[in-house]
Amino acid sequence: MNIDELKSQWKSMELRIDRLEKDNKQLLSRISNERMKSVREKLLARYRALIIVCIFSPLWMVLMNNLYHIDIEVSIVYAFFFYVMALANFYMCKLIKKVDCSKLTIKDALIAVTKVEEYLRKFQFLGWILGFPLIIIMFDVFKDMGHPEIIYGACVGLVIGGIIGYFYDRKTRRLIRELRQTLADALVDDDEL
Repeated sequence: MNIDELKSQWKSMELRIDRLEKDNKQLLSRISNERMKSVREKLLARYRALIIVCIFSPLWMVLMNNLYHIDIEVSIVYAFFFYVMALANFYMCKLIKKVDCSKLTIKDALIAVTKVEEYLRKFQFLGWILGFPLIIIMFDVFKDMGHPEIIYGACVGLVIGGIIGYFYDRKTRRLIRELRQTLADALVDDDEL
C-alpha cells in the first residue's frame, strides 16, 4: 500500500465518522424535539381540562340555587371567579402553544417557557386573590342556610380540593420544568455543534 492509498482511506474514514456524528446529532435533536412536543401536549391537555372544569363549575351553583335558593349575587361572584380562571387557563394554553421549536429558535422557546412560568405564578396569585373572598362568602351563605351538614361537606370539599389542587399544581410545575430542561439540553447540544 502506498501513501496515497492510505491518505484516501483515511479521508474516507474521516468523512464516514463526520457523517455518523452528524446523523447522531440529528437523531438526538429529533428525540429532544419529540420529547418537548410530548411534554407540551401533556401541559396543553392539563390546561384544556382546567378550562372545561372552570366553564362548567357555575352549573353546580345553578343546582345549589335550585335546592337551597342561594342569592343571585353569590351565584354571580361564583361564576365570575370561574370564568376569570377559565380565561387565565385559556391564556396559558396560548402561551404553551407558542413553545414550538419548529417555529422558534431554541433560545426563543426557552424564553417562551420562562414566560409560561411567570404567568403561571401571576394567575395563581390572581386565583388566590379572587378565591379567598369567594370561599368566605360561600361559607357565610352555607352558615345562613341553617344546615350544619352543608358546612361539614364544604370543609371536607375544601380539604379534598386543596389536596387535589396541590398535586395537580405540582405535576404541572414538574412538566414545565421538564420542558425547560429539554430545551436547555437541546440548547447545549446546539451550542456544541
